[in-house]
Amino acid sequence: MRKLGPANPHRLGWIRNTVIVPGLLGFACLWTPLSLGRATEDPALPQVLPQLPKSSANSSSEPVCATEGAGNPTEPASSPVASKPAEASKAPQQPSVSVEPIPTRNLGECLAYALTHQPTVLAAQKSYAAAERAYQSLCNIHRFTTLLAPDIPIRRTQAELGMRVAAAELEKVHHEVTYDVIRLYWTYVYARQQETTANDVITLLEEVVKNAKQILEAGVPDPKGKLNQFTIYGLEDTIDEIRKKRIQAVTGQLLALAALKEVMGLDQCQEFRPRDTELPVMGGAIRKEDVIAFALARRPEIVQATAGLEAFRLEPLAQSKRRFGPQVATLASGSDIHSRPLPQPVRNGEYRPGAITPEMPTTLVGHRNDRVARASEYAARQEALYQKSLQLVQLEATNTYLQFEAAKERMKLTKHRYDEARKMVEQARLAAVASQDPELIFRSEALAGKAQAEYLEAVFEHIKVLTALERVTAGAIRPEFPGRQSGQ
Repeated sequence: MRKLGPANPHRLGWIRNTVIVPGLLGFACLWTPLSLGRATEDPALPQVLPQLPKSSANSSSEPVCATEGAGNPTEPASSPVASKPAEASKAPQQPSVSVEPIPTRNLGECLAYALTHQPTVLAAQKSYAAAERAYQSLCNIHRFTTLLAPDIPIRRTQAELGMRVAAAELEKVHHEVTYDVIRLYWTYVYARQQETTANDVITLLEEVVKNAKQILEAGVPDPKGKLNQFTIYGLEDTIDEIRKKRIQAVTGQLLALAALKEVMGLDQCQEFRPRDTELPVMGGAIRKEDVIAFALARRPEIVQATAGLEAFRLEPLAQSKRRFGPQVATLASGSDIHSRPLPQPVRNGEYRPGAITPEMPTTLVGHRNDRVARASEYAARQEALYQKSLQLVQLEATNTYLQFEAAKERMKLTKHRYDEARKMVEQARLAAVASQDPELIFRSEALAGKAQAEYLEAVFEHIKVLTALERVTAGAIRPEFPGRQSGQ
């Protein structure tokens, strides 16, 4: 089993505090050139841009857990009641209301709960139990019954193959539920980071607008004449646009959490939150040949296609055992071979091949030779189904690998661009002090914010592709996400 672990023990939380104007939501496209900036040694230059509050990094409406290695929380400010005990004694006693915190679960806990409570998993388990009982029922038939039904030994072998198909279906559902939980878990974390950054930027710009209004009302002259009411209108419009982005981030959290509850088998009214607050930066490398080899060797769909082909190949022999009778039951009479939905081809602007459905009537009618010939045709058709399954699995493995390589390269490029943008911000601050041009700071930080947004999005896409690689290879490639336990 190939394991892919974090490339860096740190998470992405440090990104937020490296620039003054973060841009996880692509805020850079909303910025307009402004003449507002930090105060310099020139007293004539208006001081409009405040420092970002230290507590705003955790200003999300969702409860944020402390990350590993974080320092002690800052002490709360002294309350007016504590500073004036005489007034506090006169104030009426308010009943204390205890608010229970919303419980949290890490990724490993979500996976463990989903694999034991998801109805799809329970249904697959019952299907396997039914296939096992079908096999046992044929084994319990007395051997003298074969004198009247000489095809029973063959039916017993086909039932055993049916158990193999049901077991592969259970494994397939297991991988699909694992994929769904991991993807939805990190989707929620990604949306929560977007909301946190939106709150940071809104807090910053609201202070900018407040200070700018105070300067205009005080009549402080601007040496460059760019601070006016239209500047304030532009900032307020920017704040409104970021609020829209924050609404999208909050909605994304709610949608991801609702879907995560469904795949875990939880009631929508049951409250909990994912415990992680930052996306992990994952590393690792894999070859395309390994991805394809793992997929062909481990995918449950290949196991099902192989077992189905063996069962179909036994059908002509089973029909030949029944010499008399114009109508003889087939393997399809004991199970519904069309019960599992298969992906259909798509050709509406994109090419997505579909699978071939198995075909076998419940009974074959006619003379023995005719029944055997017809069963042989169905067995040959199953050969084509098996070959199609191999092709589809190889195609999916190849596509997923190419997406993995693209996501890895994009994450590398966006990380480099973000590092360069951070250096540019520091240089712009020094240059703005010397040239008394605060607009230079705004432009540089806008570019840094856009680079930060692209980097975080690239990290999220890389996580999704890693999760898809695990599903495509049936667990042969297993990302070591934080909170995940061995065996999950």
